[in-house]
Amino acid sequence: MRLAKVRIERFQNFMDGQTINIEPDVTCLVGKNESGKTTVLKALHRLKPANGTGREFNLTTEYPRSRLARDRRQEDLNSFCPVIAWFHLEDSDRAALDEAGLNLPKTANLVLQIGRGYGNGRYVDLEVDFRELLADAATAADVHEDDLAQIEAMTATELADECKALAKQLKDAGEAARSKAIAALAKEVARLDEHSGRLEDDVMEAAWALVPAFFYFSDYDTLPGTCDLEVLAQKVSDEDALSPRDQTVLALLEYANEKPGDFLDEDFDSRKAELQAAGSDLSQKVFEYWKQNDDLTVVFDTDMPVVGTEVRHPGVEVEVRHRTLHILLRDDRHGGVETNFETRSAGFQWFFSFLAAFSKYQGSKEKVIVLLDEPGTKLHGEAQRDFLRYIHNELGSEQQVLYTTHSQHMIDPAKYEKMRAVHDRATRTNVNAGVAVTTVDLSADRDTVLPVEAALGYSVSQHLFFGSGHHLLVEGSADFVYMQRLSDYLIGEGKPGLDGQFAAIPVGGIDNFAPFIALMGRRFPLTALMDGAESTRQHQRAERAARAVGVDTDAIIVCGSIRDDLPATADIEDLFDPEDYLWLYNRAIGPLELADLASTPEPIIKRIHSARGVFDHALPAHELTRSADEFFAQVRPATLERFAALFAMLEATLHAD
Repeated sequence: MRLAKVRIERFQNFMDGQTINIEPDVTCLVGKNESGKTTVLKALHRLKPANGTGREFNLTTEYPRSRLARDRRQEDLNSFCPVIAWFHLEDSDRAALDEAGLNLPKTANLVLQIGRGYGNGRYVDLEVDFRELLADAATAADVHEDDLAQIEAMTATELADECKALAKQLKDAGEAARSKAIAALAKEVARLDEHSGRLEDDVMEAAWALVPAFFYFSDYDTLPGTCDLEVLAQKVSDEDALSPRDQTVLALLEYANEKPGDFLDEDFDSRKAELQAAGSDLSQKVFEYWKQNDDLTVVFDTDMPVVGTEVRHPGVEVEVRHRTLHILLRDDRHGGVETNFETRSAGFQWFFSFLAAFSKYQGSKEKVIVLLDEPGTKLHGEAQRDFLRYIHNELGSEQQVLYTTHSQHMIDPAKYEKMRAVHDRATRTNVNAGVAVTTVDLSADRDTVLPVEAALGYSVSQHLFFGSGHHLLVEGSADFVYMQRLSDYLIGEGKPGLDGQFAAIPVGGIDNFAPFIALMGRRFPLTALMDGAESTRQHQRAERAARAVGVDTDAIIVCGSIRDDLPATADIEDLFDPEDYLWLYNRAIGPLELADLASTPEPIIKRIHSARGVFDHALPAHELTRSADEFFAQVRPATLERFAALFAMLEATLHAD
């Protein structure tokens, strides 16, 4: 079962309902402090908590204060659902629900909608795509192909009456078989649709059991440096008495196949050895992604300190001692010094604690959705990037992950479509504006998207400077150099070059076109020049970003579309006549002859890679700058014609604004 979207309404600083689409792997919630990012995670965690405290909604403290008194008079707020989630069913879910007697239709798109109210009651609805259901029923009833168009035009509310009328019409026309098929269709739709809507209690419990639980982790869940195992053993029977840190200790002990009470007997030394082995295993997992100091080792020790006194006989007071677990960090880089876990390397603490807390679910068949609240804030910037790799490459490959951040190092700009901007619109004069959750673009307030801007390597001030022009996004510096040099030459020859309104911005790689378009498209006029063909994944991704922010997709130009004599997947280098490009290549890298290259319709860069291996594409561009006069003294007309065609195509996007 996969979480597809969630709607949060009237919960803490959320006022109006905000629907958030969830990625199948990793979703990043970006925003400044106190924007409402944590509120999203808390709402989801309340829906079906896997761990932690605060597992139930509290109407008095969590309903928006400014509306509580008024809304209480108008409706039963205990039945109001502040969080609703939609899950797509997988094949295993369908099979399990069929076993529970649900008799699901075989449509491709079945969705469970689940919600939890302020009174902590829950519900499960089954949503069925009517069009898919109708198609399935038509196949099952063997509806004649001549009747399909009329069937497909029917709506859910009119289906029964229209099928009855159509069946009679066909029967009167002597089409008995077709008439029976239409009647059978109506019955089949009614049968398939009987379970859509609110599920009955017994089936609801079966469906609820399939819904993944939400595992929440924050700074408050990290391991303590010391833990009174006797007190922890007493708390185990009362889950509500356990703090988040207690639960992390229990998860660590469980990973070592131990319980707090196991350390209270005489065999505690062997228990400690088991714990040490578990700690070493977790440390190795940390070091796969945490590169700051791999000379750290987690060490466990126990003692029996005095925790108080008690009177056991009149006038006789005795000391009370409890078995206490000490979690230490040994630093072999600095002479093997052992210090309290809480006093050293906050980043390592967080990483190790998370792995300990999550170890129960790692590799387990039990499905959870991971909620990480500001992960890695105590990590060095480079270590944050290491942890981000862990989130995307390992954690997100096994289960869905939602995490919040305001750090540029916890953002991968090439995955901008996985980001959601969270911004609190409330002001002193409009306290009811509440939180808005949007896609990441520059329509969000600047504080919200600042981490994304920083991650993309540009500042707001730079774009304010460029704001008077029309932005031309190019892949790298070489693209800019080629266009600038060819434009200068053409203008010098009295021909049109690159329009002076363009402000070229190298985006630093083809993966970055989509995030730049998404961020800048609402606020700045732009055109993008991309290598490749219109059919490539990156071009389609850039077009989706453009449509999302209202940029005309005609403003995204791919080199392969400039002229018919170019390769379908052309790079900007293919605008040069092959002999002209080899002139630059030979002086920068060479020697290489055209006869050395395969006679294929592939881009010249790819053909050179095949013949001589990968090279720095910027070097021929630098050579053009150094040897411009010599180059243009021998330049071929085809090169000039292609660049002139490019400049004309770019200029056309200016007039489309």
